[in-house]
Amino acid sequence: MKAVILAAGRGVRLWPLTEHMPKHLLPAGGRAILERTVSALANAGIRDLVLVVNYRAEMIRAHLGGGGRFNCRIKFVSQKRIGGTADAIATAKDELKGEDHFLVLYGDDYYASSAIGRFAQAATRGGTMLAAASVDDPSRFGTIEAKDGLISEIREKASRKGPGLVNAGMYCLPARAILAVEKTKRSTRGELELTDSTRILIRRGEEVRVFPLEAGEWAGVSYPWDLLEANSLAVEANEPSNQGTVEDNVRVTGKAILSKGAVVKSGSCLEGSVFLGEGAVVGPNAYLRRGTSLGKNTKVGAACEVKNSVLMDGAKVPHLSYIGDSIIGHDTSLGAGTTTANLRFDEANIMSSVKRKALNTGRKKLGAIIGDSVRTGINVSILPGVKIGGGSWIGPGVVVREDIPSQARLKD
Repeated sequence: MKAVILAAGRGVRLWPLTEHMPKHLLPAGGRAILERTVSALANAGIRDLVLVVNYRAEMIRAHLGGGGRFNCRIKFVSQKRIGGTADAIATAKDELKGEDHFLVLYGDDYYASSAIGRFAQAATRGGTMLAAASVDDPSRFGTIEAKDGLISEIREKASRKGPGLVNAGMYCLPARAILAVEKTKRSTRGELELTDSTRILIRRGEEVRVFPLEAGEWAGVSYPWDLLEANSLAVEANEPSNQGTVEDNVRVTGKAILSKGAVVKSGSCLEGSVFLGEGAVVGPNAYLRRGTSLGKNTKVGAACEVKNSVLMDGAKVPHLSYIGDSIIGHDTSLGAGTTTANLRFDEANIMSSVKRKALNTGRKKLGAIIGDSVRTGINVSILPGVKIGGGSWIGPGVVVREDIPSQARLKD
């Protein structure tokens, strides 16, 4: 059985994290989201993979190669334009000839290895399936109506209050689904949607089973703060290990993953599940809290505290700083005393601007989303939910109250 992974989208809503890299390569728990999916499929015995790519395709090809290091074979096909999920399947149809059934997975969603393994096992028994997850707010996802384990209706991003089942972007489809894809018409969003193709199958009498995912097995990554959830789940799922160096007088409570060359200096505290990438340096006297993930060659220096945050490769927080519920891009360096505020005084949900519209993040705690190669001076304060574009410089003592465009120069 083959699996098609959809990895063509640009991820505009994830700005500034996707200015220079595809959203599928964003890290969760120290590994690219797409890499996790590829590895889990191979481990589940699905070793013929078709990746549909477009934006920054060369980065995805370079990262995954031909699949040899995952013990699988990867065939890349190029989606000439971003025309929707059904259009992506149409792009890959020549690679699916001769398959009775095939899997489809969204390349930008986080899936636990356990979820992919169980789904792949169930797929070997035949039938048409769609993975579903229960969420508190289904309005931003495709909602699912089901009875007796069979899907009766799928609605793309329908408005609905209260908890509900949503499409988790993992399908097992029969070969005849290609015919449904070819019959699919453009949605109101101007795209060819795989949910509409599935609806065609249902109308034609196809029984589409719900495959329920357990809590913590899936996270949809549409907005920057979704990466914090995916990262937290991935870090919690990692097995503790130590290939680095831990100096004397270091306190470790919970699961810590130290990669080769990582160093934790004296007086530091690692609390809860944390991940340190190759060459990461922590301390002295630093405090890493649950859900924190440090990329390769990162630094969290003297008397810094980092909580539930992602620091991408080469990011540095050298002195006396607090980073909470934040994402720090590649090669960004924060000056001494830089603070990311992550809680409003009134404790209301934090708002953030996406495509120039204020959006309720649904989070009580959210710090800063900072792009690649940003520099801050000493004593910079960044308010909750603020995003800073790549290459920007923020001068000493500045209070950043609103989003900053890329390559900006901000002075007090």
